[in-house]
Amino acid sequence: MDLLKWGTAVVLAGAFAGALVVRDQPASAISTLALPIVCSSADADHGAVSMQGHIDMMAAMADAGHAALLQTMEPMHSDMMKGMTAVEFQTAFICSMIPHHQGAVEMAQVAQEFATDPWIKMFAQEIITDQQVEISQMHAWLARLPLQTPD
Repeated sequence: MDLLKWGTAVVLAGAFAGALVVRDQPASAISTLALPIVCSSADADHGAVSMQGHIDMMAAMADAGHAALLQTMEPMHSDMMKGMTAVEFQTAFICSMIPHHQGAVEMAQVAQEFATDPWIKMFAQEIITDQQVEISQMHAWLARLPLQTPD
């Protein structure tokens, strides 16, 4: 049991040290890259259904932190749905995961701005760092695909 405690302590200490190293670095441009053309079909607006009006109403009644979190939802949702229109399943999966991860980065940035708990700020930085790596990996995977044109 002591080995498990020590192992957990080492992992947590490593995560904390890593977060300290990158904590003041801004989110990179990779987290805001547009979806590649392969990620959507011609009718990728999924019926032009937007939650933005509802989100705006909720945000108007919320404190600044909640309002900022709410505003990360619609772009993520719409882009995830757009990604689902990719013709091939694996491509649709990756194309939907990119905006999902970008949304996580944006939410974590909001957490860094409004949170007061140091652990939340550290955790938010870990999310930003990890998600950016994964976004980059997903863009690299898409770049390896044969040239495809949308519907």
